[in-house]
Amino acid sequence: MEGLIESRANPKIVETAKLSDRKYREREGLFCFEGSKLLAEAVSAGIPLKSVFCTEEAAGSFPDLIRSVSCPVFPVSSSVYEKLTFEKAPEGLFSVAKHLDNLIFSHTIYKKHSHLSAIMDRSRERFFLCEGIRDPGNAGTLIRTANALGIGRLVWSPDCADPYHPRTVRAAMGALFRQRQEQTDDLPAYIRALRADGYPVYAAALREDAVSLRDLPDRAGAVFVVGNEGHGLSEETIAACSGCVRIPMAEGAESLNVSSAASILMWESAGENR
Repeated sequence: MEGLIESRANPKIVETAKLSDRKYREREGLFCFEGSKLLAEAVSAGIPLKSVFCTEEAAGSFPDLIRSVSCPVFPVSSSVYEKLTFEKAPEGLFSVAKHLDNLIFSHTIYKKHSHLSAIMDRSRERFFLCEGIRDPGNAGTLIRTANALGIGRLVWSPDCADPYHPRTVRAAMGALFRQRQEQTDDLPAYIRALRADGYPVYAAALREDAVSLRDLPDRAGAVFVVGNEGHGLSEETIAACSGCVRIPMAEGAESLNVSSAASILMWESAGENR
């Protein structure tokens, strides 16, 4: 363990605090998270950690966990930790890790469908697609749910929340370290590629031509697309899909939170594979 850092102007602290900015995270290929549970999950998953900062209290509370990490551990004063933390009631453990191998980026070359043979295995991977999910908490919940319900690949449009946003990481919990994800810069093209490979793709949209989920004959194994919390899916994305689906609700109910709707759709797409 390194020596105690007591200055908020310490270069390591100044640089680490910059991880609150998305552009800095992307440029450095790093992200951060807090707490003993996430650190234990990261160690268990073999996540490449760059550094851990801990208060003296945390060092006394989690000695075995701190000894288990294979990166430098920097004890910091409470005042210094306040410069780093995003939490209202932090445990005093702040970890920095390298970007994950299970999150990949795809580009418009995939309009040619050339990516499908590379990313789909023989058991036909299960996909779930998201467009314009701006709230990091909702994004994190989607990651956690996808991992729990066996979604093989969670796909994000370019305007979704950053999977490495601290609120996303916190909401996803350890699922972030396990769930395969992909960010594509052209979601409609991605949908057309999936359809060309035989996947039915349905947009979750409250439209007159939308089919009730309970009446969708091929919902087990289908790919579903959910959209922005306030505005739903874009017309271009809807047009790329096989059709629209709606979740039947009690009379008078207007809509579901996007993460709740996604949970239902993921469950139904699992079918007998649950």
